Amino acid sequence: MSPAPRYLPHYTLEDYARWEGDWELIDGVAISTGPSPFGPHERVISRLSFQIQTQIQQHRCPCEVYTNLDWIIGDDTVIRPDLMVVCRGQPENHLQRSPDLVVEVLSDSTRGRDLTAKRTLCRENNIPHYLIIDPADKTIQRVTAAGSDRPGLDAPLNLPLATAHCQIAIDPNRLFE
Repeated sequence: MSPAPRYLPHYTLEDYARWEGDWELIDGVAISTGPSPFGPHERVISRLSFQIQTQIQQHRCPCEVYTNLDWIIGDDTVIRPDLMVVCRGQPENHLQRSPDLVVEVLSDSTRGRDLTAKRTLCRENNIPHYLIIDPADKTIQRVTAAGSDRPGLDAPLNLPLATAHCQIAIDPNRLFE
């Protein structure tokens, strides 16, 4: 083994904009996000999106649900969460400010990144609610500035969207039917 240090390229948003395919960029490290997730993952996202969008419309919240939008965090960090809720003005292109809610649904290929790097990014960017949903274990972990917890499945999970003066309630059981 060579005593010379290994060169790891440090990519930027400019590099990212030229790439084909599905990628994320975390602290300058390129991460392929393909192939697409499996059925259980997509069912949870679809059901969650429906629940949230229905309540946003019912309560006339100035928010939108996004399931395939890049969040540009910095010059060397771009992620594409499974789901985001954005209030107070909607992006025309990629999101360039912090969303109000970020959700990641765990899969074998994303588990480590969702539980570590993305959790840290959400905390560092003051995301009010970061939900980590595990369809295999049928659990939800809620991460906030105050810490994290694992609410049970027997009661709605209330999420105040403070910037929009709205609240949504997620029925966890309906996610895993």
